[in-house]
Amino acid sequence: MLILILIIVSFIAQSFLPWWIIMPVCLIGGFFFSKSGKQAFWSGFSSIFMLWVIKMLTLSLPNEHLLANRIGQVFMLPESNNNWIILLLAGAVIGGLVGGLSCLTGNSFQKTK
Repeated sequence: MLILILIIVSFIAQSFLPWWIIMPVCLIGGFFFSKSGKQAFWSGFSSIFMLWVIKMLTLSLPNEHLLANRIGQVFMLPESNNNWIILLLAGAVIGGLVGGLSCLTGNSFQKTK
């Protein structure tokens, strides 16, 4: 349930606000809806990870990953047409960690009240 709430609210919020809006969304979700620290972290991580993978694919697929491959060249990744996969996973893991740690922080705040 927490994963679905975080995905929906984060998607709507990121449509109008900057990327870091996932932090307060996950913090509030972890505060009100999580039962344990482990569940809070993995719910926050997996929801933002899935959201960002879907969002990056919808932006990158129509242009055949042109920008992602060029960014891969800037970071000196190996010469191949699969640089976009590395960048997609790196971005999604970073977003997942931000979401997971924010949700865990919300759960920790809940335990201190």
